Amino acid sequence: MLIAFLGIFVYGLLSALPGAVLPTLERNRYLPNDSTVGTFLLINAAGAVLAYIVSGPIIDRIGKKFALGSGAALVIASMTGLALTVTKVSSGLALFLIFGCSLVLGLGANAIVAAGHALVAEVAAHWRNAALNLLDICFGLGLAALPLVVQRVQQYGGLASIFWSLGGVTVVLLAMILVPRFPRPSQPESSSLSGARELFRNPSFWLLAIALFMYVGTEVSVAKWVVTYMERDVRMLSSQGLNPAQLQQLARTSTDALNRFFEQDPAGIGIATYALRTLSFFAFALLAGRLVSSLLLGVFRINSFVLLTAGSVLTTLALIVSFTTNSPSVVRTGLIAAGFGMGPIFPTSVGLASVMMPRMAGTAMSLLMGVGFAGLLLIPPAVGYISTAAGGEVGDVRRGLIAVMAASVVMLLLHALLAWRERRLTYVREDKLEIGAAG
Repeated sequence: MLIAFLGIFVYGLLSALPGAVLPTLERNRYLPNDSTVGTFLLINAAGAVLAYIVSGPIIDRIGKKFALGSGAALVIASMTGLALTVTKVSSGLALFLIFGCSLVLGLGANAIVAAGHALVAEVAAHWRNAALNLLDICFGLGLAALPLVVQRVQQYGGLASIFWSLGGVTVVLLAMILVPRFPRPSQPESSSLSGARELFRNPSFWLLAIALFMYVGTEVSVAKWVVTYMERDVRMLSSQGLNPAQLQQLARTSTDALNRFFEQDPAGIGIATYALRTLSFFAFALLAGRLVSSLLLGVFRINSFVLLTAGSVLTTLALIVSFTTNSPSVVRTGLIAAGFGMGPIFPTSVGLASVMMPRMAGTAMSLLMGVGFAGLLLIPPAVGYISTAAGGEVGDVRRGLIAVMAASVVMLLLHALLAWRERRLTYVREDKLEIGAAG
């Protein structure tokens, strides 16, 4: 359990990494514009989906230790590659190296996620949904921690020091993985294909999986774009008395001047700090939502499908408020509410998948997460592509975030339909039992 919790904490740090450093990479022309950032996120998402495709069978046949250790090793390789790239390679030549590191990072980080969730689901089988919500509190801690320290780390040792630090934390995780014995593989000789066919014939699985597709894309888009949104949105900067046209001119003509504004000018430091702390508050709200949902599921036995729908309602309304306002304080308040609503959605969905196919829980969970994390292929990159299409090289992130609001609305509709379907099936089962008893 301790290893799984540390692994998901590391994943939280890695999930905050793009949102915390992508603006710096963009200002330094390692990623020239929002469209290139979208491609970075797309490649990272491709690695994530590939990780879920292969990790389920590996977990069930070879074991969780191998999956966790392999994921940690890949993360260490990607962090080392990024650190060396930003220190040894010029920005004009570094793009494909950064894209390669993004792919390896997606593979490694999400192998850790799949194996960590499968490990907790097995160790805490009798309180699975509550335990998975507690596990994902560690994700919220990691997501909140990095934005709080990234400015100080970067000022002390430069951009590369962030990557070296994350690599060092992952080395500790790998060392912990290698020492103890893990539970034996659950199905070392079985075929995952027959189980997959059984799962894919279940309509509830598809409702749950497509809703998770929308959820993952929504949550990751918030984590990766909110800092850029708050630093660059014209309407928000104007509401703070700044001249956005002047900042846009700096972005076009002088990378060094723009960096100095955000790293040395009090006004720029204030904007960047407020944006990074907003991302941290979002992560703390996510953590709080998972803690509360763990109590609701474990102590009060609330229906999991009702909890998913309620979380979706709060998330959707809060995101619409956050991405249509001109006030940074309203953005922060809205994202705190959205984070709290998002809290139970991912771990509860994963727990429900393991119940749908308990004989091969690792495969069921990884298949669900594979479909869900495919949302990374669509929604976060779409924000960058729409931003560039609407605002040119400078971008219009507000317009791009329409994709996030749309995904959240679809997620809400799917969760409502899933709750209705499961309630209807429960009534049908009860009627059959009553008829059988009467007969």
